[in-house]
Amino acid sequence: MHNQNIKEEVVKITKSLSLEDANDLFYKIILQKKLERAEDDIKMEEHTTDQAKEKLKRWFS
Repeated sequence: MHNQNIKEEVVKITKSLSLEDANDLFYKIILQKKLERAEDDIKMEEHTTDQAKEKLKRWFS
């Protein structure tokens, strides 16, 4: 799907949501992206437990 089509669809959907629903949706999207980034980092590097804890603090702050 073309990026412009995706953007138009997102705008259409979010206009129909209440503020609370929109906030919940965006929170879930942000969380999903952070988890994906964390998984990518894990695949690229090996970390000690302490290093992993430090990275998690930065991702979720």
